[in-house]
Amino acid sequence: MRRMRVAVLMGGRTAEHEISLASGRMVVGHLDRRRYAVKPVVISRDGRWRVPRGYPGMRGLGGGGGFAPVGAGLARLLRERPDCVFIAMHGPHGEDGTIQGLLEILGLPYTGSGVCASALAMDKAKAKEIYLRNRIPTPPSVSIEAAAWERNPRAESARVRRSVGYPCVVKPSRLGSSVGASICRRGTELARAMTLANRYCPLVIAERYVRGREVTCAVIDTPGGRPPLALPPTEISPVTAAYFDYRAKYTAGASAEITPARIGKAVTERVRSLALRAHRALGCEGMSRTDMIIAGRAVTVLETNTIPGMTGTSLLPQAARAAGLPFGRLLDRLVATALESHRRRRRHDRVTIER
Repeated sequence: MRRMRVAVLMGGRTAEHEISLASGRMVVGHLDRRRYAVKPVVISRDGRWRVPRGYPGMRGLGGGGGFAPVGAGLARLLRERPDCVFIAMHGPHGEDGTIQGLLEILGLPYTGSGVCASALAMDKAKAKEIYLRNRIPTPPSVSIEAAAWERNPRAESARVRRSVGYPCVVKPSRLGSSVGASICRRGTELARAMTLANRYCPLVIAERYVRGREVTCAVIDTPGGRPPLALPPTEISPVTAAYFDYRAKYTAGASAEITPARIGKAVTERVRSLALRAHRALGCEGMSRTDMIIAGRAVTVLETNTIPGMTGTSLLPQAARAAGLPFGRLLDRLVATALESHRRRRRHDRVTIER
């Protein structure tokens, strides 16, 4: 039986480039070679593509050269047409619907959510609107355009103080991995936080800081059209930082991550229910991971990630293991649901074309 051809996309024009490479390497290394022929595809920071000939697996990750303009890279990818594209990209140009739209146009199946859900979840301000419309609890927040801040920082500061208060979390609206995020304890710290966040995104979100226990809960779709499954929640306790920042997320030993979370049965079910509701409300497919804060008996949703990390310290693989799903089998499941999603989209495309 011919092995399924899988291209793993990683890297990209994003501040999360290195994390994406780490995720991609893990995926390439754990796809079962008895079932899959694997082509690692690396996108450089300036948007050029390195597409090795054939499906060389881990050997295709060696070397730093061989990058070509995107058109040439896509041409080679299409000549050696993969059966599925595994997207291991995080942040802009990978998790925000853009690469998904490109793959839709090319007619290639891909893992994870489609264009709309990817774009909505990536934009924290829009995702919050979806949460509120679906009565999913989330902290109060305001969005601040870079142009509005530059024009009248005093008025924008007053809006933050009035609507959100201090302390608050200031972060780029369209980025992940806590890149560019700050906690402002008082109004005098807002300008510095805005400057940092604006380095990465022209839209910034200021959100009320909720003190409590941080947890995250992953959801994976089930092949065969059965309901999605919420995995055991993970409790996060940073050891070397005030909150789960970039270093705490990706440095071994920088945070304690306990799966299943030590939060009791009732709260666990509440967390899993909110993760499923967020997954469905945003229209996610394949997988998602929703971050939350538990304050007393209240659980509040912070954000949803449509392409959670797949590194050695990432939380989705950890939660899957706790549910009895080793990393290799998790990848099998993501590929299977990707193919099912592609078949559904193609079926609807044919109906549209025929009309």
